[in-house]
Amino acid sequence: MKKDNNETSLRQQFEIDSSMKIGYISLNVSDIQTSLEFYQSILGFRVLGRPSNNRALLSSNGNASHLVELLRARDNDPTSRIIRAGLYHFAILLPERKYLADMLMNLRENPNKVHFDGLADHLVSESIYIRDPDFNGIEIYRDRPTSEWNWKRGQIEMATLRLNTDDMLKESTEKGWSEMPAKTTIGHVHLHVRDLQKAMKYYHEISGLNLTTSYPGAYFFAAGRYHHHIATNTWLGTDIASASPESVGLNHFSIELPNKDAFTRSLRQLSGYDLTVSDLSEGSVFVQDMDGIRIRLQHK
Repeated sequence: MKKDNNETSLRQQFEIDSSMKIGYISLNVSDIQTSLEFYQSILGFRVLGRPSNNRALLSSNGNASHLVELLRARDNDPTSRIIRAGLYHFAILLPERKYLADMLMNLRENPNKVHFDGLADHLVSESIYIRDPDFNGIEIYRDRPTSEWNWKRGQIEMATLRLNTDDMLKESTEKGWSEMPAKTTIGHVHLHVRDLQKAMKYYHEISGLNLTTSYPGAYFFAAGRYHHHIATNTWLGTDIASASPESVGLNHFSIELPNKDAFTRSLRQLSGYDLTVSDLSEGSVFVQDMDGIRIRLQHK
């Protein structure tokens, strides 16, 4: 019997290493000092090294690697800002629910310093949505145990429900919020794109991430059995401009692979497509997706 071409192509689909994770997020901001005040004083990040007026690196307690890079935007004229592909939000994953409860208390105590976007129960996780001084979207969340996740035919069940804050706040601690705890990570990145089918081609076919679920106007992708490491949406429309590394917003984000072999496999996969690849160095390469969003592929 002749094999179905679609069946064959699916079986031969490249899959990125299941241990892949988002390494860090790099943001263009209008003023480094203003952003540092927010990320340190409100969110509790620690500064690594000595920040300058052009760059600062931020991390959590006990983490020698940065989770957030702040860069002074080259294009800093608010009157010239146009709607572009780029960041919808980046997501800070806290290791335990008590930290999310403490964070919620902390944010409520600083209402004049924080722009709230909302709260949500996504079934797989519980989330707080805010924005930084440049209006970059930030999700702060905790994952429910994977035993509580519901998979059906390779798709994970997610929703946007009311967050039970009364129940969550029962887990807040006497110490309260003071700093980003150890084992905090960048859990995922959610992007504005211009074309969902092109996003599917890049993040699924080329990069090798699994399509884990979809919403109207949005696709969610992950390595292994996570709910999502990268999401894409067209909620700003399909006629927006391509991403710009000069403007306030997303500069790039990193995909971190566990070892050199996994990195080499992904690099070999990328080489088979007509993509913009630059700044190749040992253990790292920059690539652009279909919307000009820059991604740094690296390994430990």
